[in-house]
Amino acid sequence: MAEKNLELYIKNGCPYCHKVLAFMDANGIELPLHNIDESDADRERLVEVGGKRQVPCLFIDGKAMYESDDIIAYLGKEFSAAAAGEKDDAPAAGASCTIGGGCSF
Repeated sequence: MAEKNLELYIKNGCPYCHKVLAFMDANGIELPLHNIDESDADRERLVEVGGKRQVPCLFIDGKAMYESDDIIAYLGKEFSAAAAGEKDDAPAAGASCTIGGGCSF
C-alpha cells in the first residue's frame, strides 16, 4: 500500500493540539507540522482545504480530519499497522469530523 501524505495543523496554546503532540512524541511519530500562529499561508490553507477554522487538523492525502481523539486513534492505527506491515483499513479521512472538541481561531 502506498504511503499516505500526512500533515498536522496546530496552534500555540491549544490543549487539544498539545494532546496530539504528546501522543506523537510518546510514540515516536514524526509528521510535518504547520503552526497557524506562525504562518499566514498555513492558516489560509487550513481554512481553504479543510473548510474549518479549527485545530488540531490532520490532513491525510489532502483531506481534513478534526478532533484530537479521532486523530490520535487514526495515528495509533496507521503507525502500528505500518510497523507491523499490515494493510490499513482505517476509515476515510473526515469520516468522524465534528464541531466540538477542537480549538477554533
